[in-house]
Amino acid sequence: MIDRVKAFLGITSSVFNEEIQDNIDAALADMGLTDITNLDTTDPLIYKAVASYCAYQHNLAHGNMDRAERYKISYDEQKRQLITASNYTTWSE
Repeated sequence: MIDRVKAFLGITSSVFNEEIQDNIDAALADMGLTDITNLDTTDPLIYKAVASYCAYQHNLAHGNMDRAERYKISYDEQKRQLITASNYTTWSE
């Protein structure tokens, strides 16, 4: 997944690999806190949410607050959509 996220961020260097992997892990953990249980990283909706979270964190860390805020809003909305989808949670069982 890290290569896909790096491409999404427009990053080709390996300098940020540790930061990006930490953000991937944090995004998945954050979604897990909200009862999202289907965290299959090959799923396009999970990938897009993770990529948005990583873009939010990357822009925040590098001082681009406007872009960070847009990606944070995007991530939050994607997470809300996943929470309400029965095939991503177990609450409907």
